[in-house]
Amino acid sequence: MINWPAEIKPRRMTWGRVFNNRAFTSPFSQSQQITGAPGAYWKCTLNFPTLNREKERVFSTFIGKLQGRAGTFRLRPWTRPPGPFVGDAVVDGGGQAGAQLVTRNWNPEVTVLRMGDYITVNDQLLEVLEDVTSNAQGVAVVAVSPWLRTPPANGADVNYQQPYAVMRLMQDEQMIDVQALFASGSLECREAF
Repeated sequence: MINWPAEIKPRRMTWGRVFNNRAFTSPFSQSQQITGAPGAYWKCTLNFPTLNREKERVFSTFIGKLQGRAGTFRLRPWTRPPGPFVGDAVVDGGGQAGAQLVTRNWNPEVTVLRMGDYITVNDQLLEVLEDVTSNAQGVAVVAVSPWLRTPPANGADVNYQQPYAVMRLMQDEQMIDVQALFASGSLECREAF
């Protein structure tokens, strides 16, 4: 796994989740039953309309290092900067699953995360669904989306200062449009797990 090159930032990023739901529609009444399951993942498109020659080299070699869909990389969602440092948060208790995460080692009795913040646990990017305040012991319960994919170990880091998603390219063929002074390109990615 490699890191996204710090000197390359997209001009535009389309970012969202793909949920793992199934719909069953009655052919007679057209009523529906929807069933949801774990397995939601992040998906994004990154657009780079004007890369100078130096940034085009970085972009091209980054794609080369990935070797198409075979490689994975850490991608930070740039749109939401993290809040202030409020403790060395870790998972409080192993075996957790579902849509909430019990954490500890926060500064006591403060708002530690805001609705819409991102955190990374076990290399999985999670969005915080509600404002979170720690109790007097520095424990906080965090509602997250998507669901935890694998139960984190007790004491696993909660990365809220530099959260990232582990991504892979969606296609092996990657092309860069090279012009006289600039180059441009785009990447379609999905979460890798």
